[in-house]
Parts: sequence; structure tokens; C-alpha cells
Amino acid sequence: MQYIFHEPTDYIFKDRDGHDGKSFGTNSKTSGHLIIECTDKLTVALTQNEVEFNYYVIAGNGYFILNDEKQAVSTGDLVVIPPKTKYTFGGQLKMLLIQTSPWSADQETVERL
Repeated sequence: MQYIFHEPTDYIFKDRDGHDGKSFGTNSKTSGHLIIECTDKLTVALTQNEVEFNYYVIAGNGYFILNDEKQAVSTGDLVVIPPKTKYTFGGQLKMLLIQTSPWSADQETVERL
């Protein structure tokens, strides 16, 4: 069983709604693990209807808008987004995203900005 995962080099998506993503490919049944990079801002607002999203800012500065409240973030910050929270983000950010449980498209609501 693999316990250590190095930062992925290949993107699973590029410029999807304003951000890029690389998956660690852990195949965990209880969580998902990605590197998220943003160089401007998301072009959508997201609501995870069932999944909690936890973003740890590895590098950079930016903001999250959570339920219409804008908050600054920077290196070392952790953003915990419970299910049913509408959010978007922007700035120059590199983040670790941990999803519990793993993300699926059918449980996410996407709103174009």
C-alpha cells in the first residue's frame, strides 16, 4: 500500500472556470487530494451540496467569497468550506484541496458569474 504521494506534475484540468488542478491520485474512499492553482479568479461560484472542501494556502495571496462575504487569504491560511456554502475565490494562489468525501460532479452546483 502506498502511503507517501509526491506533488503531481500533470494537470487533470487546465483553466477550468479560472483555475488549474493536479490530483494526487490517492484512490482514497473517504477523501480527495488536489493541488489547485489560480492566477486571477474563478469565473463561477460553487456550492458543494454534500462534500466539505478544505483549502490550505501553500503560497500566494488572494481572497475567498463565502456566502457573499469576502475574506483575504495568504500563505499558511486554511479555509474550511462546509457543505451547502456558496463560494468563489481569486488571486495568485497555490493551494492544497482536501475533499471529504471525494468530490463528484452530480453533487456540485455551479453558477456562472
